[in-house]
Amino acid sequence: MVRIDLGDGRCAYGRQLTGVAVEFFDRVGAAGELVDLLELVTAPVAFTIWVADRAFRRSGGWELLDAVTLSQEEASRTYRFAKQDAISRRLSIYTTDPVSGTYGETPASLEECQGLERAAVWGVVHVEDRLRDHFDGRPNRWVESMRLRP
Repeated sequence: MVRIDLGDGRCAYGRQLTGVAVEFFDRVGAAGELVDLLELVTAPVAFTIWVADRAFRRSGGWELLDAVTLSQEEASRTYRFAKQDAISRRLSIYTTDPVSGTYGETPASLEECQGLERAAVWGVVHVEDRLRDHFDGRPNRWVESMRLRP
């Protein structure tokens, strides 16, 4: 679990799942507040994305709190992300299965990709921007820049 200082007296929370998948909770807190991590992981999830693993290092900028063991369901959850080839514009869904250790892509339509996060590894600064925008109820420029194009 990590606490992410949003730079304006607020903080956000995230939890590394399997691989580089990270869920960010739809809960804003006050910087430095005490939080019950077992209660926090029951909060709604704002979004789940891939994040560069350096975010979870002591020097990564995010405050490392403690580990909260994933439930069996969380540990076996399959993740799906939308991909679009930059040249051909073909769409696919990238699926990871932590139980079998398999992953792969399947061709998809625009409709099948709707509502899925883009397959991209986010950096710390971009995640922080997205969290601030999420809590302030405004569009995020990084999400907009990755929007699927017909």
